[in-house]
Amino acid sequence: MSEIEKRLLKYFSASREGYKAPAEDRHRLEGFMQGAAFMGFASSKELAELMGRAHVAVFGKSIEERRTENGSIWQESVIDYDRFEQPSYIRKS
Repeated sequence: MSEIEKRLLKYFSASREGYKAPAEDRHRLEGFMQGAAFMGFASSKELAELMGRAHVAVFGKSIEERRTENGSIWQESVIDYDRFEQPSYIRKS
């Protein structure tokens, strides 16, 4: 749990400083948290509470408060699939 908290604090601190972490970092953190739940180290509720506490520690407000202020949520990864519109035998040439 302490490693998860450390990673959450690092992730939120980077965001507070204006750095947009790559989607891979977010996915890695989410996977790390899912692994902890899967292995029985923490429940999903405990992880959500830990994330909420880390967010308040960094931003001074809850995730919900910040969301309403910013009018946004975590942006989902945007993948451009346009190059796959052509069959692969044409893309290779």
